[in-house]
Amino acid sequence: MSKMMESKQTHIHIEKIKLLYMHSLIPIVLSAVAGLFLVAALWKLADRQHLLIWFGITLLLALVRIVIISKFKQTHPQGHDVLQWEKPYSISLLLVFLSWSAGLIWIMPRDNLTAIFILNTFSLGLAGAAISWYSPLRYLQIASVSLALVPMIIVLLTLGYEQTFWVGIAACCMYVSCIITSILLQKTFNGNLELAYDLEQAKMSAEDMARTDALTGLNNRRAFFDKARLLFDYCKSNQQPVSALMLDVDHFKSINDSYGHASGDMALSCLAELLKNNLRESDVLCRFGGEEFAVLLPNTVVAEAEDVANYLKRTMMNSTIVIAQENLLSLTASFGVSDIGDTLEDLLSHADKAMYIAKNNGRNHVVRYQPD
Repeated sequence: MSKMMESKQTHIHIEKIKLLYMHSLIPIVLSAVAGLFLVAALWKLADRQHLLIWFGITLLLALVRIVIISKFKQTHPQGHDVLQWEKPYSISLLLVFLSWSAGLIWIMPRDNLTAIFILNTFSLGLAGAAISWYSPLRYLQIASVSLALVPMIIVLLTLGYEQTFWVGIAACCMYVSCIITSILLQKTFNGNLELAYDLEQAKMSAEDMARTDALTGLNNRRAFFDKARLLFDYCKSNQQPVSALMLDVDHFKSINDSYGHASGDMALSCLAELLKNNLRESDVLCRFGGEEFAVLLPNTVVAEAEDVANYLKRTMMNSTIVIAQENLLSLTASFGVSDIGDTLEDLLSHADKAMYIAKNNGRNHVVRYQPD
């Protein structure tokens, strides 16, 4: 359970980082435009050289962030690779807010209340932007809000003017409000992401159940035809051999009659595990119905399919299953193989005909389909 929770939290964290990268160009552009307006507002009130230096640094950091975001989008990382991009994003963002907070104090004329209040307004605007744009990662949100407001609050409280002192007190209240708001937003944001994750997992689980045989855990017919058809068409279009194998457990009814249906289910489940462990990953295996199983063997000629069927037949005979009351049971099956068919349905039909010939010839045999 803890691993599932850890996987869930990691997935959510990855989604948060991706959200930040995908939606950060707009605040970067807006911050640059806001900086330009601030320079215009203070052009006659503050030191112009300081204004230009600060604005140049702001633009440079904005360009650095644009480069980082562009590389992320070009690389298009997936899964855990996304986590490697958290550090450059965080460092570049905190440097931007540091340049704004320290820069605003640096360009602030201490003897001009109008300029001081203008800069305080910009600091509050920065804090509001940080709450809205960087809510996916709480530490970035709180750090950005703190960098935007705390240095300005300290300056306002220590300038020595009565007006700035009370504005500083008001800014303190705004800072506390921003922190509380960021916590509430973070809880809501996390709740939405967790809900989206749970819904996606439930959807995947439902789809998996709809495509999986409940007893054996193998593909059901629907999933088999979806996967096998793609593989069959690929082999045909690339002139690669493809074969089908059908098998039916011999005398399965007698197992149910002698030991009960629960024992029969256990026998099928054990057989499914045996087949899965002795086939290639590229082979498509399914429980075709009842005690019948089907396998599509890509890039396999019919002689090789016969070898596979004989190997499975011997393995089944040499394996024992413990069923009701510790009775040992060895299963046998009748096998049919074919590589003839212009469609998947034809190929399976021919393998099925060969399998019934094997059953009619005494069972526990492998028969290759021979066209009339």
